[in-house]
Amino acid sequence: MKYKGSYGQYCPLAMSAEFLCQRWTMLILRELFFGSNTFNDIARGVPRMSRTLLSNRLKELAEIGIIKRHKKSAGGQIVYILTDAGQALKPVVFSMAEWGQEWLKTEPSVDKVDVSLLMWDIRRNSKPLSTLPNPFIVHIFLTDVMDNKSDHWLVYEDGEVDLCYIDLGFKVDVKIEVGIKKLAKVWMGWDDFDQAIKDRSMIIEGPQKLVKIAKEWFGQSSVAQIAKRPKEMQINY
Repeated sequence: MKYKGSYGQYCPLAMSAEFLCQRWTMLILRELFFGSNTFNDIARGVPRMSRTLLSNRLKELAEIGIIKRHKKSAGGQIVYILTDAGQALKPVVFSMAEWGQEWLKTEPSVDKVDVSLLMWDIRRNSKPLSTLPNPFIVHIFLTDVMDNKSDHWLVYEDGEVDLCYIDLGFKVDVKIEVGIKKLAKVWMGWDDFDQAIKDRSMIIEGPQKLVKIAKEWFGQSSVAQIAKRPKEMQINY
């Protein structure tokens, strides 16, 4: 497969970059590594990507040999599976994420938080602890976003976590009220979780035994434990 803007070099870095550095490609791979393998689940992780472009990118990745399409026998649903070559890209993808967490300034990211992506990331990194009620319902109310994106429900049930955008009459166990920027900073590890509760910039209401272990069941980003460089060393983008 030939790409527009080919570097025309035999260098393996140049040849790899021709498809890996296409817009959205690395984010699609991120979704696959996080366990999304259906078109709709991958799309939820790249909410600003058109479905047509996503379809084209998946076809390209399959043509190259990074993923393969597999049809489930039940219902004929298509799932996308990483090949051995695709799996070998995992350290590349996560190293880029870790570098960004360590070196890039936080404010540009916080200024353009995608609500849908943040909530989807929270869903997949939350921890369905065995000590939680089953089901366990968390209502997240974002205080500073549009009404149609302000309410979200995390449903912990049978060892899994689901995300709902519509109130289905849930019996809520815990409610979290927080601004979107504060939530993003806490989630990414840029602000301290316990301090946000203490200063009430993030309010968690519910039974004390559940609130006390909120940091455990809520979780954090997969790169949250990587410390930022001092501000004078961080770079703009």
